[in-house]
Amino acid sequence: MKRMLIQSVVGAMLLCLMTAGWSAAAVLDELTAAVRAGKADVGVLTSFEYKNRDDATSPAKQLSIRTRIGYQTGAFHHVRLYAQFHNLTNAWEEFRHADGGEPDRDLIADPDGNRLYKAYLDYIGLPQTTVRVGRQEIILDDARLLGNIGWRLNGQSFDAVTVTNKSLADLALFAGYVHQVNTIALTHVDLDHFYLINANYSGIKNHRVSAYGYLLDTESTADSARDSATYGVRIVGKPCIVNYAVDYTLQTDFADGKDHDADMLNLYVGAAVAPVDFGVGYSYLSGQDGDDRPFDTLYSTAHKFNGFADLFLATNGGGLTPGLQDVYAKVATTLLGAKLSVIYHYFDTCEDDQFDGTYGDEIDVVVVKPIRDNLKLLVKYANFIQNDEQSNGFVNPAVDTEILTARLEYKF
Repeated sequence: MKRMLIQSVVGAMLLCLMTAGWSAAAVLDELTAAVRAGKADVGVLTSFEYKNRDDATSPAKQLSIRTRIGYQTGAFHHVRLYAQFHNLTNAWEEFRHADGGEPDRDLIADPDGNRLYKAYLDYIGLPQTTVRVGRQEIILDDARLLGNIGWRLNGQSFDAVTVTNKSLADLALFAGYVHQVNTIALTHVDLDHFYLINANYSGIKNHRVSAYGYLLDTESTADSARDSATYGVRIVGKPCIVNYAVDYTLQTDFADGKDHDADMLNLYVGAAVAPVDFGVGYSYLSGQDGDDRPFDTLYSTAHKFNGFADLFLATNGGGLTPGLQDVYAKVATTLLGAKLSVIYHYFDTCEDDQFDGTYGDEIDVVVVKPIRDNLKLLVKYANFIQNDEQSNGFVNPAVDTEILTARLEYKF
């Protein structure tokens, strides 16, 4: 569909130019010049992951090589084209995934395969405005509600039309319409409508304020549909050595979905006192409360939040019935040229319809070491320790989980 769209648009442009008096040779010369003025990008990522959950399954082991090759043309009458091809090859595949794998092993959500990860047309003929049509990544604010799930090897992109405008001083406006989500499982989710509005204001010194509204209408017509309206505001600031972030988001009914009355609150305050950066934070996501459904973090990069052991990814889709309270502290520094970060999480529930005890604790350690230009090494370790108490007759849904990941990435 996207290929047909791009071919149609390019064909229409050529026809208009030739009708306006441009010769075929002149059009071809300009088009050739635009292609030659383009820029290629290549990324190669080698990844090893070990995952062990304290359940009936065996540990998972993965060694993968991901390659992405892209090309963006120069401008041709205010139009640019970009396409990026993606390949993931699992050289060592002792894990379970959406397409199968080994069912007796733990889940790693990286099936191998090929895809056209991005393919879009940019129109830049309006002042301070980009109109983008096609398959693209969408990352808004801190990716808490809309992101590319960049941690997983296949990533997430959207078939969409988006408009970004920065013509007003200190104000960036974003609007989008999404009709398909391309998932990390190499599958596609068709939507009836998904409308995105985000306004980001930076006119207050050392601060940014964003307000947003996201209206999701899936193809389901049942009362249990994921359809929802999500509205919120986010403020981030760094007035001195102190930095902070606060956001509040409310979720209500929209289209066919019923019983959406949920909210999310995130707070963070930190400080940088060389050579140490430290901070504390609190995250609240409401769960099932009577008929009211849990908060749905939509199509977020969920791995970025609430612990790297990925125990709470069910917030995407609104499946975390007991809700979540995450109290955390982090400290980061640079050691021997590598950035070292250590994060501690204390996870609790916030509803009592089912399990209302404490989920457990987690320690995360991340080391990022640049080796040379365009080449870096990342090592990440996560260890979640379950609180093994029962509550209301329900067993803790989270289990002891340990994940070790090492990645070597080259980009140019």
